[in-house]
Amino acid sequence: MTSQDQPHLARDLWLPSLCFAALGGMTWAVRGCSGFGAMNGCVFAGVTWGAAWWFLSRGPTNRPSRPYDSGWVILALAMGIGFSGSRGWMQWPSFFDGHLQTDTAAGKWVPIPRAYGFLWLFIAGVPWAGLGACALAWCGSHRRTGAAGWCLRVACGLVGAVLARVIFDRLPEVFLPLYQTMQPQYADLVHNPNLRRLVGDNRAAMTHLGLYLGFLVFEAARRDGRAVKLILSVGLVNGLGWAALQNWSWAARFWPGANFNFWRCWESSGGMSIGLAYGLAFYLANRPVSEADRRPSGTPFGHPHPNLERFGAYLGLIFGLGLSVKNGWKGWANLYIGREEHWNGVGWGVVGPLMILSLALVITRIRLRPLPRGTDSDVFPHAYGLIWLVLLVQNLIAQLITGPHSSWNETAFSLYYLLLFLISALIVHHHRSATETT
Repeated sequence: MTSQDQPHLARDLWLPSLCFAALGGMTWAVRGCSGFGAMNGCVFAGVTWGAAWWFLSRGPTNRPSRPYDSGWVILALAMGIGFSGSRGWMQWPSFFDGHLQTDTAAGKWVPIPRAYGFLWLFIAGVPWAGLGACALAWCGSHRRTGAAGWCLRVACGLVGAVLARVIFDRLPEVFLPLYQTMQPQYADLVHNPNLRRLVGDNRAAMTHLGLYLGFLVFEAARRDGRAVKLILSVGLVNGLGWAALQNWSWAARFWPGANFNFWRCWESSGGMSIGLAYGLAFYLANRPVSEADRRPSGTPFGHPHPNLERFGAYLGLIFGLGLSVKNGWKGWANLYIGREEHWNGVGWGVVGPLMILSLALVITRIRLRPLPRGTDSDVFPHAYGLIWLVLLVQNLIAQLITGPHSSWNETAFSLYYLLLFLISALIVHHHRSATETT
């Protein structure tokens, strides 16, 4: 590697990877905290990664641009990763301890090889990060996609999901651990509630994997190698990363008797795994390209008009940040006031109308100050302010729902989030400075 290659490696691999990992360490830990969880928590992480990817993809207007720098990236990752949160993973961690739980409340379990834990965390991790990569790939297709192509793309994903679901239901002995020796327990899910949850989690994981593979097959069939690299690298790296982390089940053996929140450590490192996966994808599939190789479509709808791109970026920010603020308020109220669901309704009553008003203002501004197609002007002159808005809002939420500080565990994570914020903020500032001086 020559000395001239070093800055490019830092710009395209090391700095984005470190930024995405730092953001993942904070957002994915928050994902499992009060007020969040499931899809809400994944949207919190997705919009933060989406804003960072979009900002780091921006470069000088007179230099080659990156294929996946569309403003629609923010909404794509918020919704793609958010959708992945519609399933659980709580039945697999016990596999690493050699236990298959049948009724945890009654203390009932049967022995199981630890290999099942590695297998199912890999299966879960691939689409959990990979579905966001599929949506991201749609924001910069190398080949133009018309209405028929979009219908076929969606159909491929749905067919993959349906096939995975049908195969799972037809071959339970393949997808349900120890099914051959535990058929009576699997047949009585009422008295084996953990097996009922295991069946649901495994079925959902396979369905999402089928959806991911269906989308991947479409991009491979149309020979969009850049999209294939993006989707494959994110899915495989995160699948391997999650399997290697083992839900931090090993922590109790390394630090016996330690009174620490190791589950949140797993959540944080799981987010770092996703962040590193996106960092590698950024390097493999999102390096600057010449105008001749530029994607033909700047939005997921195939219209490279700057006004639609502006609308897409602000729609993603309003949706992702609005939902994050509402859930952060709910989580803070649950910690310090109580009556979480009551304050959730209050939050919606305040944040919901503000989101609608914000979207109306954005549409009005775009209509009053439209940009012509093919403009040389910066479509997002306030991009630096927008990324700082995301960093500050999301990190403030993380601090508000971490506590009370009478607990050392909570204080430790509060300081940890502050460190991660500083890392991501410094990278964002460095990128802006480097862009301005280029």
